[in-house]
Amino acid sequence: MQRFLFPLSLTLLVATATAQGYEPDYGVLAPRAGFAAGVGDDVLFDLQPMNITFPMGGVAASYTYAHIQSNGVMFLTTGAVSGGTTSGYSTSTATQLSNLQGLAFEPPRIAPMWRDLDMLAANGGGVFFNNTIPGKFVATWMNAVQYGTTAPIFTLQVQLFATGEVHFYFDGTTASTSATITGLSHGNAIAAVPGVDLTGVMGNSGTTQLLFEQFPANTIDLANKFIHFAPNVFGGYDETSTDCGAFNRTYGAGCYQVSDSFYQHFANAAVASTALTGQSLTLTPTGLQYTVTWGGGVFIPPTPAAVEVFAAPMDDGEVVVTPSLPFATPTGPVASVRVHSNGIISWGASAQTFPGTSSYTPTANGFLDGGNAGIYAWHDYNETEAGSGRIKREEIATGTDTVLCVTWDGVENYSTPASANPGTMQFQLNLTSGVVVLVWPFVDGNVTSAYGSAHLVGYSPAGASIDDGGIVLATALPLVTQAENMPAMTLSASPAPISTGVSGTVVTYTTENMPEYGLGTGTYIGLNVISLGQVANGLELIALGAPRCYAYVASLDVTQAMIGTTPTQSVTLSIPPLVPPGYEFYSQSVTMVAPFSLPNGMNAYGMTVSNGVRQRIDTF
Repeated sequence: MQRFLFPLSLTLLVATATAQGYEPDYGVLAPRAGFAAGVGDDVLFDLQPMNITFPMGGVAASYTYAHIQSNGVMFLTTGAVSGGTTSGYSTSTATQLSNLQGLAFEPPRIAPMWRDLDMLAANGGGVFFNNTIPGKFVATWMNAVQYGTTAPIFTLQVQLFATGEVHFYFDGTTASTSATITGLSHGNAIAAVPGVDLTGVMGNSGTTQLLFEQFPANTIDLANKFIHFAPNVFGGYDETSTDCGAFNRTYGAGCYQVSDSFYQHFANAAVASTALTGQSLTLTPTGLQYTVTWGGGVFIPPTPAAVEVFAAPMDDGEVVVTPSLPFATPTGPVASVRVHSNGIISWGASAQTFPGTSSYTPTANGFLDGGNAGIYAWHDYNETEAGSGRIKREEIATGTDTVLCVTWDGVENYSTPASANPGTMQFQLNLTSGVVVLVWPFVDGNVTSAYGSAHLVGYSPAGASIDDGGIVLATALPLVTQAENMPAMTLSASPAPISTGVSGTVVTYTTENMPEYGLGTGTYIGLNVISLGQVANGLELIALGAPRCYAYVASLDVTQAMIGTTPTQSVTLSIPPLVPPGYEFYSQSVTMVAPFSLPNGMNAYGMTVSNGVRQRIDTF
């Protein structure tokens, strides 16, 4: 594992730093005459000058003092004590709202989390205020707990700006086991309005200065959130939310995720009928794999010598068939195969399994994780329905080859209610060469089944397989199946990039599942990219000759080489102290490979990429 320490310059970081930062300078503990500063339960601390003029309606046009209460709320005044309650919290939604509205002539209230909080010195915190920063006033409830509990311990912060803007911050452990309210109000018995989802679509209070969300017990979703209230042109507030606190979050997906299976899932019979009727699929042994092509098959009508696979008409059943010759498979010859009435031929010591589904409901997971290897033309057939044809088998001599034909000969498709809707489909297993051909003379399009009418066509080895999302058979073939699953390249970062006034963080970026530069070389070559910009939904690099690979970063601002002898490589990045909170940057890894060296000749350019990682720097 290669390691590189790359110090990212402070100049680079501050170039685009956001102003929406958690304020690490809490100031001082809020005094309370005759008592310890900053701590207590159900208390109003001493009135404090904000040293800004904060514009807000209510009993005055603007306010210059703050009366901070221990229970996650503060009241604004023009210099007199607020008369605010020392408690005021409630589990009643009606009382919560009326408390936030206030009575006539009562002052505004700013409530990041109005709940029964306990500010305990034993937790190393308390209520702080800072009125020394030009243009804003900051109040912080540091290391609070809900009364009567010992955990979680969390921190809340409010910033008021001379512009009239309000910022709420909630750290990553913010929670409440009781109902609570978050919001702001100009008080003075302001008229009630409906609440909003503060972390959803942008909130807008229109002309009113009352904006809030109420949370039932154990549902508050504000952890690691920043809520921004901005005065709008109508006299009320616009509200937006973003994440806060330091984090590393992945987005997008790397390339290439290659499965040892292939399949196409058809959502219903109508789609399958259009795609499959009159078509065929051929699987030709290529070493220990199959080369899969679209077409190449001709239906062989059953002769009078054909016998019924099941002794009696069958629905959702399986039987072992032993042909005259062993059947060659990618994992070696087998003496017998298993024929399932729902269009599956598999091989294994036990009956086929369908993890997470039933044998009559085709799903990707049920196909990919089946216990036996098998070839699928999976659909809910029903021989037991009146008038249905039967599933038949016979061996046909074709030149020097012997072919086992298993034919669904006019077999009814499950429908609700039962109706005449037969289909015909055939497996041709060449016992001499191992070639398998699937032919669909007619696929019924009835979609009325109460259990769904999906089809799934493909091949999967025994056991769990990666899901590569499936393919469109008519356009994705030919392909060669793979001996092993190849997971997509992934990038992760740890720990979260915290930067305080005295320390920074060394972040480790780990890139996994890197493909070899060339098959058998044992060499892995790549870059980790740091970017100031993000492409959130990704930009496909098909124009470069790297289809299905997406760029998730907008620029290559910093690159770090990765060269080693293992598919997992790490690099490090040093985040210095004093980086402004709220700064975000992005990363993605790139691996170089020999052009066309990936499975099925993918990627003419010779490059694979990882997912993206979004990173946010903060002081906590």
